[in-house]
Parts: sequence; structure tokens; C-alpha cells
Amino acid sequence: MSDSVYVKDDQAPVAQRIVLARWEKWLAGAGAALAVGVSTIGLVASYKAVEAKAALPAAEGGWGWEEPWMLPVAVDLAILAFSIVNLLLIRWEREAAWVKWVPRALTGLTIWLNWQAGASGTAAAGHAGLAALWVVFSEIAAHLYAGHIGRLRGRVRMDGIRPSRWLLSPIATAQIARQMKLWEITSYTQALELEKSRQVYAELLTQRHGKKWRRKASRPELMPITLAKFGVTVEDALSEPARRAEKDALRKHEAEVRTRALALRMAEEEATEALAAVERQAAIDSAKARAEAERLLAEAERIRAEQEARTAADAVVRNHELALQLQQAKADAEADRLRAEAAAEAARATAQAEAEAAEIRARAEEAQLKAQIERDKLERQATEDARLAELETNRRQAEAAAEQARLAKAKAEAEQAAAEATRKKAEAERQAAVALEAASVTRAKAVVTEAEAERRAAEDKRLAALAEAEAAELEKAMAVALEAAAVAHESATRSPAERQALIVADLIEKFGEEKVTLSYIERALGVTGGTRQDRRDRARQILADRRNQAAGGRDDMPNAA
Repeated sequence: MSDSVYVKDDQAPVAQRIVLARWEKWLAGAGAALAVGVSTIGLVASYKAVEAKAALPAAEGGWGWEEPWMLPVAVDLAILAFSIVNLLLIRWEREAAWVKWVPRALTGLTIWLNWQAGASGTAAAGHAGLAALWVVFSEIAAHLYAGHIGRLRGRVRMDGIRPSRWLLSPIATAQIARQMKLWEITSYTQALELEKSRQVYAELLTQRHGKKWRRKASRPELMPITLAKFGVTVEDALSEPARRAEKDALRKHEAEVRTRALALRMAEEEATEALAAVERQAAIDSAKARAEAERLLAEAERIRAEQEARTAADAVVRNHELALQLQQAKADAEADRLRAEAAAEAARATAQAEAEAAEIRARAEEAQLKAQIERDKLERQATEDARLAELETNRRQAEAAAEQARLAKAKAEAEQAAAEATRKKAEAERQAAVALEAASVTRAKAVVTEAEAERRAAEDKRLAALAEAEAAELEKAMAVALEAAAVAHESATRSPAERQALIVADLIEKFGEEKVTLSYIERALGVTGGTRQDRRDRARQILADRRNQAAGGRDDMPNAA
């Protein structure tokens, strides 16, 4: 199997179809046909040699297999099977390093068996060479398929380092190889540019601070040298503080946004708690108002019962007054009767005798005087009883009026307490409504803010998607133009650097210099550092020459006319 190392590069350009010329296609077809033929010959020769050796008895120098065909078939099929398994593991991104050594070990076993099958050294070398042909071509096929899978998966093959550089500068070359392995730098040119920029920057520090620049230079100036061992370029290391400051500012902004969101949630929770407290207080005040109203109604009921009792007492007083009036009437009747009896007695006395007239008149006058005294006494008693009854009535009426006034006052106080309870309840409801409205406004503002943020995020995503789509279309068009330019300048008798500059000039002329950036030149041409800037500067010169030639041609046309 192949030892080719492939590294996944997220920023690698999209895999492009390799365009072969007609003669290249014929050459590839012929090579494949010859490889199949030679591999078949090697496979058949290996099979026959191993089978023949396995069929010989041990006494004759063979291996004494009862079924000699099993040995070569099993070994060759195992080589093929484990090669396919290794390719499938690579295809499914489940590589196992030990699997590729199984077909290699079986390959060594096949070569050794074919060597042992030879009758002489020359025959052994021939058998082993023919067996190795099958194995070599199978390794080549596996290597090509692994490269195809790596290209489809966006994997970039790690470049090797020339042996001449190892010979001329082993220490520096070992450092470059170490950085390529540690930090997955797949391009040897990129690693070389990184080391070159580091050495150039070190030379600049030497010119600025002298030979002891490592002690005299500041920490920011030493940052590119310090980070070079991590595969960071000089430009990235110098711009690292600015990127970190930008990230810190972004994290601070995100923290402020989270703090404001937390404060908003806390304010909403406080508003909800205040609303619940107001509702509880309103319920308590309402219950107190109902209890006070019930108490006042009970008090009014008691006062009404007392009023009814006083009304019954007034009835008793009126009955007593009627009894006094009846007694007065009886006294008057008794007086009239006595007056009538006195008159009758006087008339009888007058009729009986003149002599007894004085006595009778005296008796009559005495009886009249007694009756008058009794009548006056009864009248005075009746008058005194009437006056006392009238005073008692007036007192009772005053008490009843005072009681009515107290009842009216109690009723007014009850109505005032009920009104106060109603007012408190209304005030509590108003405060609850105000708090609820404030909370609703706060929630509405939060919802509006969140909706606005979501709308802006959606707009940003849409714009980003449009930008990505436009970038993809531009990348596709530039890839087609790059392929066309590469084909157009492939046969030019110029150096590789000049051909790359011509390709960059064609791209700038078609898409504009702002689209053909240094990073695109690096990805398209595989150059880094100052080389990509050199290619773009040379492309500018080529475009200027083209414009001058075009202008000169237009100037020559009127002269020719």
C-alpha cells in the first residue's frame, strides 16, 4: 500500500477534474494496458512457480502440500483483499495504520516464496522479480485510488522535502519538517516561506537592536519569533493582539447583552411579584371591608330591635295616657252625679222644712265644698299626671330622636366604611392594573426587542447566504477561468513563475483586482508569503503592457488609414 500522507484541509480549494491532453490519455491507456499485461504475467508466473514448489515432496526439496494451488491463491487473494479493505477504510475515513502492513508483509512473503522456488540464483531472481511486478502495480493502483479519495475528501497530500536540502542544511530542514508534521502544513513551499519570513524578521530585529536583540526587543516584537514554532506566520503573529482585542470586545459585548437580558428578566419577575402582592393586599382589604360591613349591618339590626322596643314602650305610655283620660272622665261624671244629688237633696230639704233649710244648705254647701275640693284635687292630680306623662313622652321622644340620630350616624359610618373599602379596593385594582400594564409594557418591549433582534439576525443570515452564494458563483467562475488560463498558457515557453503571472493577469483582467486577492492566489497557485505578492505585481505589469500595446495599436490605425 501507499505511504502517501494526506491531511484534511478545510480551506483547500474544491477538487477539480484533471484535464488530460489527447496524447496523455493515449499514454495513460497504453500504460494501464501494459501494467495489466505485465501484472498478469507476474501473477501467473508466481502462481506456477509457487504451486510447483509446493507440489514437490519434501525429500525432493519441495514443501509437500497436498493441495499446492491453495498456497499461491491464498497469498495473492489475501494481498488483494487487504488492499481493498485498506482503500475502503480510507474511503470511509476509518483508517487503521496496521492494515496496510498486512499486504506488504504478504508481498514480502510472496517474493520470498518465489525466490525459494528458483532452482538457481538467477532463476530465483527472475521468479521474485515477476512476483514483485504484480505487487508493484497493485501498490501503484492503490496509491492512485488513495490520492483520488483524498482529493474528493478535500485532503491535501503533504509535500516532501528534497534530499539536497537535507544534505546542505540538515538542522534547518529538520525544523521545517518538524513544523510541517506538528502543525499539518501540507505545502513545503508554505513551510519554506514561513521559515524565510521568520529569518528575515530576525534579521530586521538584529539590525534594529543589534546581536543581543533577543534581550533588547520588546515582547510584542518577539511575538513572531515565539509563535513561529507553532506554525504562525509573521503577519498573523503581529496582528494577533488586534484579533485578541477584537475577540475580548466581542465577549464583553455578549456579556453586556446577557447582563441586560438578566436585568430585564429580574425586572419582570419583580413586577410580577409586586402585582401578586397588590392582589393579595386587595383581597385582604376586601375581606376586611366585608367583615366591617357585616358588623355594621348587625349593629344596625340591633339598633332596629331597640327602636322596636322603644316603639312598644311608647304604646304603653299612650295606653297609660288613655287610662288617665278615662279616670278624668270618671271623675267628671262622679262630680256631675254628686252635683245632681246635692241639688236633689237641696230640693228635698227645701220641701221638708224651712227650719232644716239652713242646716241642709250648710250640709249642701259643705258637700259642695268637699266635692269642689275633691274635684280640684282630682283635676290637679290629673293635670300633674298629664304633665308627667307629657314630660315622660317628651323624654322618650328625645331619646328616640337621639337613638335615630345615632343609628343614622352609625349607618353613615357604615356607608363611609363601605365606601372607604370600595375606594381601597378600587385603588388596589388600579395599582394592580398599573403594575400589570407596566409589566405588559416591559414584556411587550422585550418581545419587540427580541423580535427586532431575530429579524436582524434573519436579515444578516439572508445577506450572508446571498454573499456565500455570490462568492460560490464567483469561485466557480474563477475556477473555470483559472483552468482555461492554465490550459491557454500551458504550452508557453516561459518559466513557471511567468506562466503563473500570466494566469493572474487573465483573472484580474476578467474579474477585477479586488476579487483576485492574495489569499486566492495562494489557494489557486499554491504560493505563499511574498511570492503571491510578486505574482500579482508581475500581473499588473503584464496588464499595463497589454493596455499600452492596445493604445499603440489604436494610434497606428489612423496613420495606416
